[in-house]
Amino acid sequence: MLFLAKDLEASRVNLLMNDFAAGLPSPLAFLGLGEAVGRSLGAENWSVAVLPVLHRVDASEGRTRPEYSTRRDKAKFQPDEIAEDLNGMVKASLLLDIPDVTDDQRVREALIGRRIAGGPIHNQDISVVRPTADGSCFNDISRGYAMLPAMPPKSHVIATGAISGLQAFAAELYPAEREPGTGWIVPVAVGHRLLEDPASSPKRSNTRNPSIPHVFSEPVVGMAELVSVRSRRLRDLSDTTLQDLFWRWRAEGDWIVGHQNYHPNQHAAT
Repeated sequence: MLFLAKDLEASRVNLLMNDFAAGLPSPLAFLGLGEAVGRSLGAENWSVAVLPVLHRVDASEGRTRPEYSTRRDKAKFQPDEIAEDLNGMVKASLLLDIPDVTDDQRVREALIGRRIAGGPIHNQDISVVRPTADGSCFNDISRGYAMLPAMPPKSHVIATGAISGLQAFAAELYPAEREPGTGWIVPVAVGHRLLEDPASSPKRSNTRNPSIPHVFSEPVVGMAELVSVRSRRLRDLSDTTLQDLFWRWRAEGDWIVGHQNYHPNQHAAT
């Protein structure tokens, strides 16, 4: 069931997506918000899909590295200030596809007090409506940019920590020329690659949930496309093609990604 949450405002939103991308809220953060809302309403785990629309992002201007001074008693440097992460204020709308939920009032109540990437949503008068299930739903959204997962072949260019992969990614992200009609291409966090097998990973102390295995992973960076909600590319979408643009989890093998286009097995299939 499709819902539209309009003009969510959150402060101190984490704009550090992963080791390779920063400056915007991660699409995975919106996916996490949708998942939290869906679970609170009884939806099946990992079944919620989202499509964020960014209206405004204002990054903080605090220091990201503290000043240091010499301690006279121990003759070594120590931080003189508290370091600040890259965070900021975000205004966004969110399309949510929540299976088996039909009451927009329940969705509105579930959104109150939630967070986007650690930043609390502070407006209490959240408007949640049931939009049309095709591109005409963007007619009811304030001016902004939908954060879309990249389509093939751009979505096939992902990178982890390997230098060669990052070089290939940068070459595709910043080409000499862009195709006409292309939106604003930006690097985003698209998921993780597991470095351990959850079934055999050692038990670790001080984890959040003892019943959930703790495994190490490495971040995956990919490309997303920011497209104006006034673009005919969005407004002319059918119900099927709109669904293809929603972010939704796909976990298979060593990879956990926020859209199937970024999964290596999807690359082989296409």
